[in-house]
Amino acid sequence: MNKCEDFRESLEVWLDGELSRSDAEGVRSHVDNCAGCGEERRRLELLNVWLKRDLEAAAAPLAFNVFWRGVQQRITEKRPWRDELRDWAQAIFTPPRLAWGVPTIIVVLLAALSIDSLVPGWRSGTQRNNFAAVDSIDAYGRNVALLREEETKTTVIWLYQNQEGENESSAESPEARPSF
Repeated sequence: MNKCEDFRESLEVWLDGELSRSDAEGVRSHVDNCAGCGEERRRLELLNVWLKRDLEAAAAPLAFNVFWRGVQQRITEKRPWRDELRDWAQAIFTPPRLAWGVPTIIVVLLAALSIDSLVPGWRSGTQRNNFAAVDSIDAYGRNVALLREEETKTTVIWLYQNQEGENESSAESPEARPSF
């Protein structure tokens, strides 16, 4: 492409006033100095005059006042809430958005079901009571302890040896004791 072809491509945009100030000045100076581009400019200006005349003649019998009143009325009228809701639902329930709906529902349900384990006491506003009862039992001279935790329904049983070496509460001899 030569320089004139580049300017001829920008000529219509320049005539419409859509070029930046510096680009418009460059096109103007080229058109003023180039006979071929000057002739193209005159043809485009003549075409614009003819189009404007023909469009104005065709538009004269049309009732634009009624049209513009209708446009203004549509802009200012308040739509019923049902129409707004219907438009919103149509925009939301498009196939690409529905594809994201199933995973979203699954995540929300999982979060709802596991909220109590993630945020203890969120329902009552208090922390959980981690109270556990420990019972110590002397079973045939052996010391046994039971741990019961009510909330989780946990029971732990363990055997332990007395630190003094002997259980003072047992009166039986070691031979009579059952083995565990």
